[in-house]
Amino acid sequence: MFLSNFVESYQKELASIKSILKKNPRGMTVSDVSRKMKINRNSVAKYLDILLISGHVEMVTFGPAKVFFPSRRIPLSTMLNFTSDFIILLDRDLRIIQANENFLSLMDIERESILGNRIYDSSKAFFKIPEVLTNIKNALDGKETTIETSVQIRSEKIYFKIKHIPTTFDDGEPGVTLIIKDITQQKRTERKMTQAVREWETTFDSITDMVSIHDKDFNIIKINKAFAEFLQDKPEKFIGKKCYEIIHGAKKPHSNCPCQQTQLTKKSFIVEFFEPHLGKHLELSASPIIDEEGEISGSVHIIKDITERKNS
Repeated sequence: MFLSNFVESYQKELASIKSILKKNPRGMTVSDVSRKMKINRNSVAKYLDILLISGHVEMVTFGPAKVFFPSRRIPLSTMLNFTSDFIILLDRDLRIIQANENFLSLMDIERESILGNRIYDSSKAFFKIPEVLTNIKNALDGKETTIETSVQIRSEKIYFKIKHIPTTFDDGEPGVTLIIKDITQQKRTERKMTQAVREWETTFDSITDMVSIHDKDFNIIKINKAFAEFLQDKPEKFIGKKCYEIIHGAKKPHSNCPCQQTQLTKKSFIVEFFEPHLGKHLELSASPIIDEEGEISGSVHIIKDITERKNS
């Protein structure tokens, strides 16, 4: 609060120092500025300290001398527009003190119509989201939070990830910075992937042949409903187990294992055999799963019960 009052009381002097430094980009000492302004050195030092604290000037020490330069920092309003995110700055009373161009465009509002206004007074749906308001208040108490939410904007449902960041401004007053990312496309992609997985699993389980997917170490990582029913148990019972344990009741791969043949040749392999462990004649085909580097990462097995055909 002291810093804020000081800046307001000596705006003319502070502005004069900034103007002088701007005309002398190589830097000036306290004495240089004092002579230029024709005021005492102690007052100039005090003004320069305030400008240094508030980020309006920079200082470099050369031996015993302190040399001051105009700040090279990018204006906040300019920096906010560098990002593709939507950004809002609020003071402790939840008044909007800054918003970047992306946010203004998204909300279809003019800067002048929201600056200085409390978010409670806005008619925009974004500012009515309960969890946003709750987390803004938490941020004023020093707690940073991130949430995902959605809001209807111009007849379209938009999904956002919102960071509520506790902020302290130049005058020492607390505030909140909202960094808002549009994750609508990500959410749509996730929904499509979820739907695709659901459709794939439905198709996988609707196949009447016995189908399983194995990794290159013979572990079963997926088994369809038909195979599980043939083995008289639930699919999850067989996940992670070795295929040769399930099919052959053995502790190592079969001598004519199609899984091994597939790994050796990187080609599909098919074999018919009688399996005493199951008491069935089976036709088993294995097809390789090739990764992006051209290596075998596993295989797909399809088993048909051909007992009736063999016994006829």
